[in-house]
Amino acid sequence: MESDNPGESFSKLRSWMFPIYRNELKKVIPLGLMMILISFNFWILHISKDTLVISAKHSGAEIINFLKLPIFIFSIFFVMFYAWISNRLRQRTIFFSIVGFFLVFFLLFNFFIYPNKESLNLFSPDEVLALKIKYPWFKWMFPVIGYWGYSLFYIFSELWGALVLSLLFWQFANHITTVEQSRRFYMLLGMFNGVGTILSGFFVTFYESSIKNTIDAYGAKLNDLLLLFSLFCVLILGIYYWIHKNVRVPVQLAVNTKSKKNKNKIRLSFVESFKYILKSRYVGYIALISISYNISINFVEVTWKSQVRELYQDPLAIEHYFSQVTVYIGFLVFFIGFFGAGFVRRFSWRLSALITPIVMTISGIFFFAFTLSKTHLTWAFGFLQMTPIALTVWIGQIHNLASRSCKYSFFAATKEMAFIPLDAELKVKGKAAVDILSGRLGKFGGSLVQSLLLSIPCFATQISIAPYLLVFLLIIFIVWISSINLLNKEFLRVAYGGPTSEDEAHEKES
Repeated sequence: MESDNPGESFSKLRSWMFPIYRNELKKVIPLGLMMILISFNFWILHISKDTLVISAKHSGAEIINFLKLPIFIFSIFFVMFYAWISNRLRQRTIFFSIVGFFLVFFLLFNFFIYPNKESLNLFSPDEVLALKIKYPWFKWMFPVIGYWGYSLFYIFSELWGALVLSLLFWQFANHITTVEQSRRFYMLLGMFNGVGTILSGFFVTFYESSIKNTIDAYGAKLNDLLLLFSLFCVLILGIYYWIHKNVRVPVQLAVNTKSKKNKNKIRLSFVESFKYILKSRYVGYIALISISYNISINFVEVTWKSQVRELYQDPLAIEHYFSQVTVYIGFLVFFIGFFGAGFVRRFSWRLSALITPIVMTISGIFFFAFTLSKTHLTWAFGFLQMTPIALTVWIGQIHNLASRSCKYSFFAATKEMAFIPLDAELKVKGKAAVDILSGRLGKFGGSLVQSLLLSIPCFATQISIAPYLLVFLLIIFIVWISSINLLNKEFLRVAYGGPTSEDEAHEKES
């Protein structure tokens, strides 16, 4: 089966944990370093954005639902822009431009927006509180608008994960990796993701700013974190440039791409590209899977963060807690990626893809069931010596650990494998639509449901709408499982010319 280098064979242990040939290290190690840096930056932003918006005065985790609409709008414009520039610029230029944009924005936030937040905010904290009381139907919109700088930080932090981690990195990896190699590489790239996650979690947890600022200790620390983010952006661009110059595209991918370009150079508008994507059932199934994941995690995660906000008040305490959870996620992703490197290669794509929805749904049901039954479980609080709110946060943490570790291992590996056998148009614009538009649509859909419920005065908090979220979670699970089963048939047909089983697919690779 390892046909890339027939002169080298693996031991059983290496075949399971590190199935990489020596001549492939030149590709895998730099990609791994890129993943570490991108993941490190992602988690710095992820921790900081949540801390900023939920710890602001008269704000809370509920405003996350109302931030998903502007994120979705930004995503639509980006997909339109991306479809336009992909017809005019090389992928290397696009990569440098997008990473450079994030570098400029977060430097601007660090040195101008945050230091002048008091004068730049549209509403003062007292005005936010007064407006929330006066207009209860729209109360969670006022922190979003009033603290617009924080809102922009949240929006662009979300887009870093969607654009750089999900789209640009994996698009580049798919461009230089075959389907057979992806079975061996991609779980290991998840392991590198775990390394970046661990490092960011430890750094945020234990780093103390050298700036002695007793008035805004959190702001001083955020300043240093964003400087480190900027440095890592420069390193990411350097590694990308080196790989682009020194790593060759596999022969079969180069031949296919060249023949397609010579036959018909594709230049479609955004509308034409979107129509082209909608005609593809294959990409539609990938989009449904991505939407299902984002809706599912949104239902549980926002409710969990509302409890974190209730348990911890100080922004540094909230940040410290989130950074500790990030470390746990990193270790899980690392070990799953390391010990599970042979899983996708030895077992079916379908089985590997089913792990994420099953784990997330079971842990989500457990979280909501406990949250709704707290009044009947007073004995458990005494036995565990924990307050109800602390135990709720802990159970939500378990769901978050399970969801995130599955996403950055099994979910990411199987989703990216599905893109590899597609033609050039669907690989570029189809992936952009799925990663940016459908990913944001999933989060926006989940947030829209919660926003509508929260707008009703009798449903003032996340906990009050929890019973309805549990019902929606079960519906999404059914859609998710069905999409995986349908995509599996399409994947076998497109990748291997229509084998009827995964066993025949393995035989074709051999």
